[in-house]
Amino acid sequence: MTTRVHAGSGVIRLLEHDPTLLTRRVQTLQAFSSNRFFLGVGTGPPGPKPGKSVIAMLERLDELKEGFRAFPGGVGPPETYVATLKRGIARRAVGRTDGLLLNFCSPRHANGLIAAVKRQMVSPIEFACYLKIFLSSQSDENALRLLLQEFLNYDSIPQYHEMFLQDGTAKAISEIKQSDHWNSGSVEVPKELVRVSLANPRSEELHRYVQSFRKAGVSLPVIYPYFPADEKSEFRFETVKRILNVV
Repeated sequence: MTTRVHAGSGVIRLLEHDPTLLTRRVQTLQAFSSNRFFLGVGTGPPGPKPGKSVIAMLERLDELKEGFRAFPGGVGPPETYVATLKRGIARRAVGRTDGLLLNFCSPRHANGLIAAVKRQMVSPIEFACYLKIFLSSQSDENALRLLLQEFLNYDSIPQYHEMFLQDGTAKAISEIKQSDHWNSGSVEVPKELVRVSLANPRSEELHRYVQSFRKAGVSLPVIYPYFPADEKSEFRFETVKRILNVV
């Protein structure tokens, strides 16, 4: 099983890191993981001129990749993935990265971005997507509350709010925000959000969820499990094992 598991950085804000120090850290992680590390990068807050931030991030990525090629024998350069919410960023990144990394979106949104990018591709790349699932051994409602809180957290970030508007989920999130009932009473998740994320899914439900993204063109579904801070270690380990068996 360990030969199937790769280690990732999540998404780091590339422009906020010293290139030399980051290169050394990546070399160490790549060596310890037997060349199974992959690096996810993004711009972070886009600032007043998002286009310039994207260009600067991609130029920094090119510099890093030059440094990766100087790794000692036995340590190969890691795969790189550029985080993207918009088609413009995705188009600019094509040809300069091993893959694109989507996050917290529906299969429909993923399919639209992937289709737009494929029209300009010369060679194939991976299309990865973080698939967030929320889990709790205590109750389904605990898991559902984690899910809803995550939507509210991300909706407060302007670029994600814009994506939610495009994805058709912004209205459902707004209705949750206007009501505190979900935080104390019974919890019901709008169907628009269930296409994006799941809470305490059964194995067959999780399988269908992952397959919906594969059918949309996502070549690398990345299951991202979330647990309450006080969740038991045994439940965490058993859940990860179940995920590996399902997907």
